[in-house]
Amino acid sequence: MKRAVILIVVVAALSLIGACGTISTTKGSTSFYETPLPIPNTAPGAVVRSQSLSPPTSNSVAWRVMYTSRGEHDQPVVVTGVIVAPTTPPPSSGRPIVSWAHPTTGIVDACAPSVQSNPYDTIMGLTEFLDQGWIVTATDYQGLGVDGPHPYLVGKSEAQSVIDITRAARSLPQLQASNQFAVFGHSQGGQAALFTGETANSYAPELSLRAVAAAAPSGDLIAQIAEEWNSDAYNYVDPYVVSSWSETFGFDTTSVVTDANQNAARKRSAECVLGGSKAADARLKQIFDTDRTINHPLVEQQLTTREPWRTTLEQNSPHGTISAPTLVTQGTADNVIPQATTQSLVAGYEQRGANITLQLLEGIPHTLAGYDSVTYVVPFFRQHFV
Repeated sequence: MKRAVILIVVVAALSLIGACGTISTTKGSTSFYETPLPIPNTAPGAVVRSQSLSPPTSNSVAWRVMYTSRGEHDQPVVVTGVIVAPTTPPPSSGRPIVSWAHPTTGIVDACAPSVQSNPYDTIMGLTEFLDQGWIVTATDYQGLGVDGPHPYLVGKSEAQSVIDITRAARSLPQLQASNQFAVFGHSQGGQAALFTGETANSYAPELSLRAVAAAAPSGDLIAQIAEEWNSDAYNYVDPYVVSSWSETFGFDTTSVVTDANQNAARKRSAECVLGGSKAADARLKQIFDTDRTINHPLVEQQLTTREPWRTTLEQNSPHGTISAPTLVTQGTADNVIPQATTQSLVAGYEQRGANITLQLLEGIPHTLAGYDSVTYVVPFFRQHFV
């Protein structure tokens, strides 16, 4: 199983900040990511444009797609992503779909996974899912790749992006997709997966959500940030939250970022964190897999106590009900998503009647939680696709 991970740091202008690798200039060299004006106010999941890609395996086909969705305020938006399908004969009932929700990559356009030179690097379990005969969709989320802010850690927006790329796949008749889908996400994508589980039945009643899998999910945002706010990892996460929510909701950053840190926080929010290559494995692990505190965080601890930040953190912590069978995995060596917060998250779902299972990954740090979950996710999905 692929376990290599990378940190690619870029600024919005696509200039490289660190000698960590290279990034694709796809967005600068094609009009694919240009947002159509006006944005089509069509049913969510309509394909606006598509572009053939070199497939990840010899027995698959792939496209980069732009599709319609709804944003955090229910406004029409377009979102980009990737759809990959096997070329083996489909079952008579059609191919099930696995919708992948990626972990944190950043909040500027250059951080969109589909923009990268290898858009498959961050799709955990891609080969294994294709081997099962399943279609795989991978959204970039709203605002990554296309115009507009990315509503980072905003569960409603993430879930609708995840669900609507599933609809987009079903609109491509050559894929012969069924209405059954499952969702798998890691970290930020784990939050997206859980919100998908909470909203899919009402948002997309024509689909049948069969299973939900969330690896090291962003769950109780207040507890996670309060415990880890002065760590290396959250010195990326917190500026992403502050910058994204100031654009998305109009929040005033001065209540949680000092004047002295404003410029540095803006610069940090323009950097990307992506996975997929050995080139900067050590640097990524240094940030996300070591328990390092820092003396001067860019965002104040008051992010979890001051309004409107606190209420919005509460609203975007998964807290509803999920009717589909749900698997949550958690590494015991995770310094980004504390194990105790995930156990509390699962206990809350259990109290609300969810059919949910917690699988601990012994000795696994945050960056590997998604990869190491695949061995559990494949049979879990296979069990629930009919």
